[in-house]
Parts: sequence; C-alpha cells; structure tokens
Amino acid sequence: MPLSHELPILVEPGLTPEESLARDRFLLDAVVTEPGRWPAALRVYEVVGSLVSIGRWQLAPAAGSGGALMRRHSGGRAAAFGSGFVGVTLVLPRRGALLEPEAALRPEQVMNRYVRGILRALEGEGVAAIYPGRDTITAGRRLLGVVSFAETQAGTLLLEALLATTGDPSTLPRLLDRADPGGVVGTEMLTPADVTSIAAERGTPPTPSEVAEWMARGYAQDLGVAPVARALGADETARVAALAASFGDAAWVRLRTPRGDLDHRAATRTMLGSLEVHLAVAPEGRIADACISGDLIAADGTIPALEAGLRGCAPERNAIAAAVAGVLAVPPLFLLGIGPADTLVDTVMRALG
Repeated sequence: MPLSHELPILVEPGLTPEESLARDRFLLDAVVTEPGRWPAALRVYEVVGSLVSIGRWQLAPAAGSGGALMRRHSGGRAAAFGSGFVGVTLVLPRRGALLEPEAALRPEQVMNRYVRGILRALEGEGVAAIYPGRDTITAGRRLLGVVSFAETQAGTLLLEALLATTGDPSTLPRLLDRADPGGVVGTEMLTPADVTSIAAERGTPPTPSEVAEWMARGYAQDLGVAPVARALGADETARVAALAASFGDAAWVRLRTPRGDLDHRAATRTMLGSLEVHLAVAPEGRIADACISGDLIAADGTIPALEAGLRGCAPERNAIAAAVAGVLAVPPLFLLGIGPADTLVDTVMRALG
C-alpha cells in the first residue's frame, strides 16, 4: 500500500464538543507531521449532552446558545447529535492515501469512496445501510445519519459521519428551538417515521467500543488495512488540551453569524439544503462585501476565496460569473452541494436585486 498498512483506531466516549474538535484538529496535523505513528486515523467518539451539530459553512446565531450548538470541521447540514449518537471520523494525509493503487480522487468522489467502510461495518451487524448520495446515510429509506468531509489547505482530509445509535434524528427541530430560537440555522422538518437508529434496526444498542470494532472490520474489508488500537500519549493529550481551548470560547461556533451591514440577501434551495448569499453594496453599485453560507461542502479556503473574489465586482452577471469561475478553477479549491456554479452566480444576482 502507499501508506503503512496500519490504520490506527481511537475510541473516545464522553467528550465535550471542544475536546472532540481538538482531537480531529490534532490528527489532521499529525498525519502530515508524524506519518510514522499516524499514517491515517479512524476515530469513534461520543459527545456528551443533547445538541445540534452544524456544518462548517452554516450561519450560527450571534447570541449564546447555552452550549447547545457545536460547529463541525466538515460542511453540510445541521444534525441532532450528542447522547444517543456516535461520531466516526476518518483522517487521511490526502484524498487517495488509503487506496491501492493510490488514486487522484475528485472532490465529488470522496464521500462515495470512503463511506463504504462505514456501510460494510453496519451491514455486517444486520443494518442494511446505504449511501444514497448527497450527505446522508439511510436504512430502509429512513435517515440513520449524515456524512460530510473537510479538506485543509495542506490537503489533509477528514471524512465525518454522525450516526444515531439510540437517538432520534427527528428531534433536530426541537433542539434548534432551544439552541437557535431566532431561526438562523435552517433545516428540513423530520418526523419519527422519517428516521431510524442502529438500535431500532438491529434490536440492541451498541457501545462506542462495539461501533469501533465494526468500523475497524468494515474498513479492513474495504481497504485492506490492518486496524490497530491506539490512544493518545501524554504529550499528545497535552497538545489536544491546548487546541481545545481555541474551540471552547464560543468564537468557533460564532465564526459565521448574520451581519446587519450585509443587507442584500438571497437564498436558493440546493441538493443539500440551502445556499445563502448576503452582500453589502457600495453607492456606485459594486459589491463591497459578501458572505456565502449554507449547507455547503468545500475545501477550507474556498468560501473565503469566493467572498474575496466578489468584493469589488461590478453588479453584472459576466463579472460575477468570471469571479466565481476564477476561484473554482484554482486547485485544490472546490464547492459541492449546490449543483452547477451558475447556482451561486444566480443567487448573487438575485441578492443584488
């Protein structure tokens, strides 16, 4: 294989949101700086409490949410999380790192390729889960979990799935009523008939350790890797604690919030949920500032680059289209979940009025 044949597996129950985020951030760095110990990593974890996990590019309310919101590294839609759910993250130094032979995956191929280990794991335990595309995992056409990914500017990749073990994904609207009474975070309505859980499908609830064993087998079968149990060392735990501080002051959750100065707005329904564009327009009509948000999957630098590219643009379709195309033509930037790039152009034009 192009990497070490080992796939380190970590089982981490009972984490706070900031501890979990810090562990992912540590691993995203470690697969580059310490490839001998961390050629890749598969992490199975639980987060305490009942909360809403929002995607990397969604807006969050500016006011405090009482700890009921966490922002993922990965993009996509909002999802119920915490007690009754388990998270699975696969961290790689580059997109095709675990493939034999190593392949140059396109962004739109990433989830379809790496979710297969999760599906095999669940199938082996009697859960007939499928990935129907977009950003969901289902069983019997009912929502079992959400899946997304992130890619850093260094090219490291994090695939992330949030799976219901005993929890009810249809509680999301109720959780949002508590965490976001102003309705900043958009979501679709779900009923108990629309969702399921691992416990409902197989009859018994699994522990995080059991889920980790399933995932280890699933990825071993799918990718030919040799799973090996691993835990963070004392020095690594200290580094994670330092990282956790940067996620624990609510600044990460509120990294993207509504802004009153961006008073030209439009939204478009998309494959994953919604795309929102908020603009400020200068007196002469050019775009002064921009915020692009919603249920989006993008490389870390893509959305900031698109926003920067729109600043100063004339309010003309050709100028907007050229700015968007210019950003998305630069590897490794990408934007998934909206369909053709013209969807973004159209939304900007509607926001301009």
